[in-house]
Amino acid sequence: MKKNIRIMDIAEKAGVSIGTVDRVLHDRGEVSEETRDKILKIIRDFDYRPNILASSLASKKVTTFASLTPWAPDKDAFWSKPQEGIDKAISQIHQYGVRLQRFYFKMDDPETFTKEAEKILELSPDGILLAPWAKRESLLFTQELDRRAIPYVFIDSNLKEANPISFVVQDSVQSGYLAAKLIDYGIAPQSNILLIHITKDLQNADLLLKREKGFLDYFGTVKNKSHQIIKIEVPNNEIEIPKKLNTCILENKSIDAVFVTNSKVHLVAGFFDQFNDRPKIIGYDLILKNVELLLHSKIDFLLNQKPESQGYVATNLLFDQIVRKEKVKNVNYTSIDIITKENFKYYSSI
Repeated sequence: MKKNIRIMDIAEKAGVSIGTVDRVLHDRGEVSEETRDKILKIIRDFDYRPNILASSLASKKVTTFASLTPWAPDKDAFWSKPQEGIDKAISQIHQYGVRLQRFYFKMDDPETFTKEAEKILELSPDGILLAPWAKRESLLFTQELDRRAIPYVFIDSNLKEANPISFVVQDSVQSGYLAAKLIDYGIAPQSNILLIHITKDLQNADLLLKREKGFLDYFGTVKNKSHQIIKIEVPNNEIEIPKKLNTCILENKSIDAVFVTNSKVHLVAGFFDQFNDRPKIIGYDLILKNVELLLHSKIDFLLNQKPESQGYVATNLLFDQIVRKEKVKNVNYTSIDIITKENFKYYSSI
């Protein structure tokens, strides 16, 4: 009975009509407080859950989701990973009438974000999966979504000024703090530490700034070591990166450790092959180029944030809120995983 209870069973136990139970379930129409309480108690006692599939098939309603994420040029790029998780979730909930329309923007061109956001507003979907990498443009977009009462879930980054129904992210400040701690274990006092942001517009990249904050917070607590932290910002350009690094070497003579705040660490690691003493290098994400350098001991640690899982969980949160009508958990932090060449082959990113 507990597993197979139906609306008519609830109505019979409460001594009311099926229509009255339906009004309570969907919070519409006039029902006395006493009757409402009686019906809700029966629902709780028997753990009643609506048959969503049957309702969806009967109504033939289509629920439209939209995703707005950075463009991934190939399947080995970082942003292909969250999309894999989104696609996996959509394949599982497709039977409930859920359809996804995908939109992409270029991370080095915020105007593409705005153009794609405008297309989504024209579509007026039931819910949105959003990677809010371009902070200024994302806040303008989410303000309009709030005005139109379109729910959205953040992936990979969160903006405290926005109002998502939920967000699935790694704690960026804490991951930066962890990176600093790992670096500090293996270097001498008074070392030169290079912190590198590979991005076109750092002030618009909230996640990278949070990682930097955590990194600097750690070294703010370290006493009697007097490390010098050299911070550079360089565009995602394979010509500009070595030029900038050469300038740092000339100015500081040696670099003892390197922290790259995103998945572009492979663009930095190879530069140090020309030196006898290679610095300790830490970056993010298990994309193919990074893994190859990790396995060849040219990167010491990769911090991973389960991007496939982020996309999968975020999609299901949107589904639970919109289709299942269940209130979802607002804060969903992923793990901060430390990957080395020794444990890589035993690691699952799902």
